[in-house]
Amino acid sequence: MLSNTYRRKLAALGLGLLASTMAFAQSGGEEPSDGFLVPGLSVSPQGPRTGAPKALPQVELTGEILFQVLASEVAAQRGALSAATGTSLELARFTRDPRLARRAVEFALTSGDLVRALDAAQVWVELDPADVEARQTSLSLAAAAGRIEGLGAALRSRIATASAAEKPAAIVEARRVLGRLEDRRRALDILDEALTDVRELPEARMALARAAAAANDAPRALREARAAQAAQPDSEAAAALVLQTGIESEPDKVIAATRAFIASHPKARELRVLLVRALAQVQDVDGARAELDSMSRANPEDFEVLYMQGALAYQTGQLDDAEKYLKQYSAIEDQRAAAGQPVPTPPEGNAALLLRVQVAEEQKRYDDAYELLQGIQDPAAAFPARLRQAVIRAKQGRLDDARKVLAILDPRDTREGVQVAMTESQILRDANKMDEATKVLADANTKYPDNPVIMYDLAMLNEREGKIAEMETLLRRVIAVKPDHAHAYNALGYSLADRKLRLPEAKALVERALNLQPDDAFIIDSMGWVYYRMGDNARALSYLERAYSLRPDAEIAIHLGEVLWASGQQDKARQLWRDVSQKDPGNEALRTTLARLEATL
Repeated sequence: MLSNTYRRKLAALGLGLLASTMAFAQSGGEEPSDGFLVPGLSVSPQGPRTGAPKALPQVELTGEILFQVLASEVAAQRGALSAATGTSLELARFTRDPRLARRAVEFALTSGDLVRALDAAQVWVELDPADVEARQTSLSLAAAAGRIEGLGAALRSRIATASAAEKPAAIVEARRVLGRLEDRRRALDILDEALTDVRELPEARMALARAAAAANDAPRALREARAAQAAQPDSEAAAALVLQTGIESEPDKVIAATRAFIASHPKARELRVLLVRALAQVQDVDGARAELDSMSRANPEDFEVLYMQGALAYQTGQLDDAEKYLKQYSAIEDQRAAAGQPVPTPPEGNAALLLRVQVAEEQKRYDDAYELLQGIQDPAAAFPARLRQAVIRAKQGRLDDARKVLAILDPRDTREGVQVAMTESQILRDANKMDEATKVLADANTKYPDNPVIMYDLAMLNEREGKIAEMETLLRRVIAVKPDHAHAYNALGYSLADRKLRLPEAKALVERALNLQPDDAFIIDSMGWVYYRMGDNARALSYLERAYSLRPDAEIAIHLGEVLWASGQQDKARQLWRDVSQKDPGNEALRTTLARLEATL
C-alpha cells in the first residue's frame, strides 16, 4: 500500500512528465523534474553535465505513446512498480528519450529492484552519454548490485573527462560509488585503479585513506592521510584524517602533529573537538580537559564546549562537575531559544538533557531525573522519555506509578506497542513479579502476533518457570518467523543440553547459532556446555575458555569452573568461583552449582 503523500508525489511527477511528453516533439528542451530520492541512492533533478544537453528525439506523440506514459504512472500510483518500470523502459528504448529511462530508474529503485534499475540506468547513459548524473547513477547501481567488472576503468574514465575544477568532486563520487561494495578490500583495489592518473591530488590521497580505513588497512590509511596533508598542509580535513587513522597505532605522534597544526591554525574548531575525543580515547583525561578549557577561553561564545566538558566529566566519574557544566549548557540553550537565536546542538537531540538524566539517576536523584524527562515534549523524543520515566518510578519502588505512566501511552505503531510491553514486563521481572510479567508478554503476543522480540522474551520467562514445552514452541516459532535469530537457536539448544535432552539436536541448534554469530561469547559458552553434557570435557574447556576470554561473565565463569572441577582442576575452579563470589556475593547460579557439586570455596 502506498502512502497518500507518495501517491501525490507520483501523480505530480506523472503530470509533469505527461506535459513534457506532449511537447517534446516540438520543444527539444530540458524537462523540469522534482527529483527522486531513495535510501542509499538518489537521482537528483537536472544532474550535472559535461558538454551540451543531448537534443531530445523528434518523436510524434501518438495515442499509443500517450497511453503508455499514463499507464506507467497509474501503475506506479497503484504500487505496481515492476510494471511501471517495464513500460517506461520499453518507451525509452522506442522513443530514444533519456527522460523515460531516468523515470524507469526511479520506479525500479522505489521497488528495491537494483538489477532492473541498473538496466534502466545503462539505457539512460546510452541515450544521453554526456549526462554525468546518468553515468554516476549507473556506476553506483553497478557497485550496489555487485557488478564490478570494468568498474575501475569506468571510474577512471569519468575522472579523466572531468575538468580540473570538477576532478575533486569526481574523486569523491568514485569513493562513494565504491563504498556500496560489501568487499571493502576489493573496493580499495578498484579505487586504486580509478585514481591511477590523479593519485597525487590531495583529494585522491584522502579518498584512498578513507577506503583503506574501511578495509581495515590501518598502516596504508595513515600513510595516505599523511600524504594528503603533505600535499595540502593547511587542510583541516587532512589533519583530522591523520589523527583519526593514526590514533590507535601511533597515538603520541599523531596527537603531537595535531597540536602543531592547531597552534598554527587556532580556528580549527572541529579538529580541536576530534583532539579532545582522541585524548579521552587514550585515557589522557587531563589533556582533554585542558584542551576544552583552552577552547572555552579562546571563544567564550562557543557554549557547546560546556556540553563537551560535561560529557567528559561524566565519562570520568565526576558527576557533580558533569551536572554543573550540563546545567550551564542547558540554561544558555534555553536563553538562546527564548530570544529566538539559533541553538547549535550536539549530534543527538536532547543529548545534554538526557546526560543530566543519567547523572541524576546515578546519584539516585530519581525525582530530578523524572522531572527533567517531563520537559521533553518533542514527539520523536517524548515516547522513549516516557518509557524511561516508568523505569525511574520502578527504581523508586513505585511500581503502580510506573505502570500508570505506561498505561496512558498511546503507541503509534507496532514497534512502540512492543516497546511498552517489553518495558512493563522488565519492570515486573525486576520486582520479581514473574506471573504478571508473563501475562503482560502473553497479552502482547496476542495483540502483536509473531513478533520475535516478544516471543523470545516470553519463551525465556516460560523457561524460567519450568514450562519447557511452551518455551520450545515459542522458540521454534521465532526461528520460523526469523530464521537468522541466532539467540533463539542458542536458547533452545542450551536449554535442551542443560537438561540432558536430545543432545545431538541441541548441538545442531547451537552450531547453527554459532554459524550466525561466531564471536558471541554466550553462544560459544553454550557450545562448551553442550560438549560437557556429551562427556567431552577437553572440547568443552576449549570453548568455555574462549568464551570467558571474550567476556568474563559470571555465568560463563561458573560453567568453566564446573568443567574444570570435573576435569580434576579444582584449584582453578575455586579461583574462578571466588572471583564470581567477590563481585556478586548473592549469585544464585553459583550457590546451586556449589551445592550440587558439594564444593566449597
